[in-house]
Amino acid sequence: MMYGFGDSNEPLVESAKIIEEVVLQQMRIIVKKACDVADMKGASAVNAKDFIFLLRKDKVKLQRLLKYLELKQFKASMYKILEAEQNENTPNADIFDNSQKLARPYNSFLEELDTTGELLENRSVIDYVKQNRCIRAEMMTQKMDSIHYIEYSKARSISFANKNRHKFCDWISTGGDITISKEGYIILGYLAYETVAQIVDLAFLVRQDQSKIHGDAIDRLRLSHMNSCTLKTFQCNKGTIVEPLTPSEITEAIRRYWSPQLNMTGPFQRWSTRPNHLKLFAC
Repeated sequence: MMYGFGDSNEPLVESAKIIEEVVLQQMRIIVKKACDVADMKGASAVNAKDFIFLLRKDKVKLQRLLKYLELKQFKASMYKILEAEQNENTPNADIFDNSQKLARPYNSFLEELDTTGELLENRSVIDYVKQNRCIRAEMMTQKMDSIHYIEYSKARSISFANKNRHKFCDWISTGGDITISKEGYIILGYLAYETVAQIVDLAFLVRQDQSKIHGDAIDRLRLSHMNSCTLKTFQCNKGTIVEPLTPSEITEAIRRYWSPQLNMTGPFQRWSTRPNHLKLFAC
């Protein structure tokens, strides 16, 4: 998964262990917050809407999640169409209607939630984080042959809770009285996936700062973090070797993200130590 986000094809085991610990901690916090939302509604189980409610303060991450759900359901509907054609059955129009099976209820839920009109004010907001990830992937695959490209594509398609939902449940230890729906696990797996992506993105920024040349006008054009507005196509044709992310780079990226100095109130906040719930990467 780290390789799919831009790390070396042989990531360091020590770096993966650090990310694993952070993802596990973050997922348990997210489940706890989702349970609190379900308790407020008086629900006996945690469903997908409870996790979506946690993203209500970030329009970009929320729209990214909704697009993921739409594409996932569209993929499932296409498999149904192919199976129907193989069985020599005429595809039913209901199959196409089911392509929005997940998206439509969530959109209606957001419309009920968005009382001020700010949450869905601009659906075409630019996702610069996702855009930079796509550019980094494009630059990595320019010099790949077919074998390495297939390996890289498999790395990008790895998920937490597709076919191994029970293993994912055991990993985050959601047993006991906590009941999460199937759709809830899909979103929870996506949030874990996004947590890894966010940590890798921040680690590349730390690496860029370590090798930054002050006064260099095109410093942002490097592979670790690029400016999509000034990126030139011919620069992608240069072969680039990515060194594995080190534990120190990942630790520094996490430290910066959780630093009190980067919060809205900065040094004027009331608490001097870390709060009970650390700032989430995916929410």
